[in-house]
Amino acid sequence: MESARVADHHDLHRIAELWADAVAELEGQRGGGLLAHAVLPDGSPLAHLRAAASRPDDVVAVGLIDEVVVGFGYGRLREAPGERIGVIEALYVEPDAREVGVGDAVAGVLVDHFDGLGCDGIDAFALPGNRKAKAFFEGHGFTARLLVMHRADGRRRSAAGDS
Repeated sequence: MESARVADHHDLHRIAELWADAVAELEGQRGGGLLAHAVLPDGSPLAHLRAAASRPDDVVAVGLIDEVVVGFGYGRLREAPGERIGVIEALYVEPDAREVGVGDAVAGVLVDHFDGLGCDGIDAFALPGNRKAKAFFEGHGFTARLLVMHRADGRRRSAAGDS
């Protein structure tokens, strides 16, 4: 049976493995490398998770099937003048465990956490062309509110290649 809960220190190594799988999957998608680097700039899921555990407004959740961890979610609080926004930075479920409710359960833990903090809203990321991710979040009441356009700096790339 699928379920989710807030992660504890016993889950960290398994979540780090899943995070590496998530990054590998992102690399094959348009904008995936940029998103992976933005969420995990040092490339170390374990260090990131340990730091998150020390921040009480961050949340790490695990998704389970029969008590086996098959997915995870990570969210942080972003505060700006006059608003508190929960940001779901990562939500991943192993491919063989998808479409049975694990992602829904993980999302529920993250949303409940941010609701408990009194957030004004919650943001989540979906890459262009990833219709399943977009549909998943729309099914949880999210709507698109920002499209980020990007242009790689070709001059810098060609200069680096000339050296």
